[in-house]
Amino acid sequence: MAIRQSETMDQHIKQSHKQDQGLTRAMSFFDVICLGLNSVVGAGIFLLPGQLCSLAGNAALWLFPMCGVLCFIISLCFAEMGGMYTKTGGAYLYAREAFGPLAGFLVGWMMWLSSIIGWASVASGFGLYLDYFLPTENGWLSKTIITVLIVGLSAINFFGVKPGARTINFFTIGKLLSLLIFIGVGFFFIKKQNLVSFHDGGNFNVAAIMALYAYTGFEFVVVPAEEMRNPQRDIPRVLFFVLLIATGLYIVIQIVATGTFPGLAASDKPLADAARYFMGAAGGVIIGAGALLSIGGINAGIALTSPRSLYVLSADGFFPKIFSKIHPTYHTPYLAIIVNTVLTLSLSLAGSFKYLIAASVMVSILQYIPTCLAVVVLRRYRPELERNYRIPGGYCIPILALVICGWMICHVELKVVTATVVAILVSLPFYFLRR
Repeated sequence: MAIRQSETMDQHIKQSHKQDQGLTRAMSFFDVICLGLNSVVGAGIFLLPGQLCSLAGNAALWLFPMCGVLCFIISLCFAEMGGMYTKTGGAYLYAREAFGPLAGFLVGWMMWLSSIIGWASVASGFGLYLDYFLPTENGWLSKTIITVLIVGLSAINFFGVKPGARTINFFTIGKLLSLLIFIGVGFFFIKKQNLVSFHDGGNFNVAAIMALYAYTGFEFVVVPAEEMRNPQRDIPRVLFFVLLIATGLYIVIQIVATGTFPGLAASDKPLADAARYFMGAAGGVIIGAGALLSIGGINAGIALTSPRSLYVLSADGFFPKIFSKIHPTYHTPYLAIIVNTVLTLSLSLAGSFKYLIAASVMVSILQYIPTCLAVVVLRRYRPELERNYRIPGGYCIPILALVICGWMICHVELKVVTATVVAILVSLPFYFLRR
């Protein structure tokens, strides 16, 4: 039944996209790689190592290897689905194709909320590292700069997907250079006693959920597929490459930070403080600047992908059609960009970084589950669909990915789960009024 509903919905969607033929396939393979690295390697690795040590003690060294494996299993499902479709939408599109328009709408709604919450969280993280360079008691100046960052990145993406992609490329190269400097220099200052001397925090599961925040973002690689030159080929390759590189970087960075800086567990700017500890003031400045580039880059990535979620929901008839308007000159969903900018700015100036992390992980999980299920359903009911990549092992990997998602949800705070349920209930009138 859901498949028939999806086919009926396709006819309406094709008509919608014909009316909105304005998106251009401008993103090259290199652009997609930078988008992927930028989406994953962002605020988390610069902000979390200290909190992970505080929560999990010496077990924190095992968090990134474990979370890397968990997210890689889930990403295989995104790789198979990304190798099947060339349209904008990501997890929303996959849920709609497999389970019909209501499931698609709910996933699309959570994707949109996830992108806004995620953008607000990394903007708040930008403010934390910005305080490293600002005089004390200047919170207003930090908030002013955050405002300029969000508005400025939105303006860049307003003028075209290619300027937005080039901005992401710049930030990605800058952040990787700073992290490689931290690893290359810090490796020679590691003391073995620092790796085993601190306490066992006793909150490994809570720390694991926080560590997963450092990986959330890979799901947004598939969203702007309609603006990639060859999405079916590029998306599976990029997902494998990005998670492999990110996991390797995270493991080594956590080891260097732990092995060089005894006060890591108490730091809210752990990499900058660790670099200053073993490199002097210059090291703190280098890593602080790299953190700003990194967190600025993740802001740039979400500024590009986030409005596409609102755009596709509007283009498919779930939200007012005005939000799917394409700028006649710059070929961007400019009204969706404006709406996202206002909402993100409001949330980033009002929410705390720690709470935004938990909310971001929760809404990301709600994208993972339907994507993993869609692999099973579409293999069974639509085997004729072309697949550029197929997960080996039959249904074992999708089922294992679902088990992982269930474990994640069981360890998210109850208030975050409750807020997510409320957000879903709030979305239902939009669907039934515009159905």
